[in-house]
Parts: sequence; structure tokens; C-alpha cells
Amino acid sequence: MSDPPPTFLPSARREELEQIRTEHRRVSAIPHLQELLNAFPTPAVILNDCHQIVAANERFCTFLDRRDNELLGMRIGEALHCIQLPDGNYECGTPRFCETCGALQAMLNTPRRGGGDVQECTITLRTDEGERALDLRVTGSNLDLGGRFIVFALNDISDEKRRAVLERMFFHDVLNTVSAVRSLLEVLPALSDRDRPETTALALQLVQYLMEEIQAGSDLAAAERGELVVHVASLDAREILKRVGELYATHEVSRGKTVVVAEISRPYVVTSDRMLLKRILGNLLKNALEASVEGQQVSLGFHNHGAAAVFWVHNEAAMPEAVQLQVFRRSFSTKSPVGRGIGTYSAKLITERYLGGALSFTSSEEEGTTFTLTLPAPAAE
Repeated sequence: MSDPPPTFLPSARREELEQIRTEHRRVSAIPHLQELLNAFPTPAVILNDCHQIVAANERFCTFLDRRDNELLGMRIGEALHCIQLPDGNYECGTPRFCETCGALQAMLNTPRRGGGDVQECTITLRTDEGERALDLRVTGSNLDLGGRFIVFALNDISDEKRRAVLERMFFHDVLNTVSAVRSLLEVLPALSDRDRPETTALALQLVQYLMEEIQAGSDLAAAERGELVVHVASLDAREILKRVGELYATHEVSRGKTVVVAEISRPYVVTSDRMLLKRILGNLLKNALEASVEGQQVSLGFHNHGAAAVFWVHNEAAMPEAVQLQVFRRSFSTKSPVGRGIGTYSAKLITERYLGGALSFTSSEEEGTTFTLTLPAPAAE
């Protein structure tokens, strides 16, 4: 690894440049250290006490498709093009989103604990093809080279996390829904003619929800591969909201809660994919219901805002700040360590990459939580 020019050091001030070069020379002078680093089965780097790269192995360079000398002085988030570092306005480790970053926690804990630290980290990268989410298991180990250094290894566990999500969906949500349908069908023959149609309709709604859940998993896999097919059509905003509200008004998560679809004074036409739009709004509505307690109300609606069509879902509860910082991460969950947070990640991915829109939220104790889905095409009367 040769010394790079200063232009390759986004996080290093000019006065730091010589120190980083000195640290690099010290590391490079140790016999066989680079060979040992290259022998790591995963991407790995050596960091100084400011968490800047002073050496990288071949797998790390291949993973990023960059030369080793381009990485000197960078921090991990900068090297990976983390989306939480917009336009170079922040250094890796300083934005508020970094407070919950597993990679940063491992870097901070390793010197304190002596024997090192292992954390999980969900990071979204900015690439030429768009955003790419990774689930990583990061390992930090102390390295005494006449100064404090850390050997930092990254293991991509995205497939492991994806399997956990699918298992969670099929072995819990899907099985619960199947059990509910079975219970309804078992009592159906004993019902009176008056009660049978209502129970049959409820069973059909649960089957519809089950199909939506299975299709959602398939769509997410296709979306991450860049293979999701979008079928754009002119849609009635009122009809979309009505169908989503009806689907979840009788769902188990709505028990003791009220679903309200806000009135739309005039018909509005939006241009989008019917199934994907309904699935995203349904996911947001379900999350809002799960975050609510008995007696609370969840509402959803639509308004035309200038050149944009805006759907919204609101619930009365506020999200804790720690949840707000991670809500769109693929494997983050407020309920379970096996990744129930996949829904908001999926909704954002499909909205922004395939529907050309934006998904955001606000949350406060005074106003509750509102998720806003904005489509770029103007709504036509």
C-alpha cells in the first residue's frame, strides 16, 4: 500500500495527513502483517485511534472496488459510502444516526474491553445502481503496535438476516393467519344462516391478507435484486384508501382500536402501481395499529400538495428516539431480535426505488406519529 495524495483523505485534515502516513509506514514495516491481514476470510482493515484506516486487506478493497491507497485516512462509513453522510457534511461517527451504529459501538468498546467486541450493524450504502442495504457482523480486536490500533473485520450476514425475516413471516405471521382461517372454517357449519355470510367474509379477508403477506416477501426479494416489475396505472385515491382500511379494520391487530379513513372531498387520480401502493399503505397501517393501544384511533388519508400526491397514516403514539433513528433499517425491530422491522425498510425501498416517490415520518409526544408517502406525479381531478 503506497502513500496516497491528500485528495483521498476526506476525513483527515491536512495536519493529520503526515500522522496517518507515519502510522501506515509503521504497520507496513511489520513483517508478514499485511499477509496475515490478507488471510482474513472477510473484509478487514486496521484502524488508528481516530478510527481511520491505515491498512486494508485485499477482500476489503475488492468489496469496495477501490485501490488500497484510496482508503488511507477514511473512516468505515466514508469508505462504504454510508447514506447517513450526505454531501460530505458530516464525518463518520458524528451524525445522530451514528449513535445506534453497531460498527461505531464496536470501535468504541474494543479499547475499553481489552479483548475486543462484536456487534451487528445495518448500513445502507450509496452505489451507482442506487441504495444497497447490508447487514454486517463487525468484530474489533485490539492491536498493540507501539500505539493503539484496532483490527476491524466485517462479515456480511445479509442472507442470514433475510432468512430470519422469511422464517419470521412464514412461521409466525402466516401460520397465525392460517390458524385463524382454520378456526373460522371449523365453526362455519354450526353457524346459523344469518351468521354464516359474515364469518365467510371474514375468512376471505384473512385469506386475502395471507396472500398479501406472501406476495410482500416475494416482492421484497425481487426489489433487492433489482427485478421488481412495476405496473403503472391511473388509480382512484379514495378507492385505494377504502380497500386498505377495510382489509385491516377487521384484522387481529385492530382489536379494540379504531381505523378511520379521512374523507376526500373530490375524486383524485394518482399514477402508480395498484398492488405495490396498497401493500405499502397496508404495511404502514398495520405498523400504526401495532404501535397503538386499545381505545386509540389510527387514521389514514390523502391530499393533493402542489405537484405531489400525498398519502398519510397517523397514530396517536410517539416513537422513542432510538426507534426513530433505526426505523428504516432492514433488520431493526421493536418487538423481536429476528427482524420484524423489515416492513418499513421494504416500504421505503419500493417507494423510492420503484415508485419514484418518498417515504418519511414525523413523531412527537404532542402530535403522535405520521408516516407520509409522497408520489411525484401530480394528482389529476
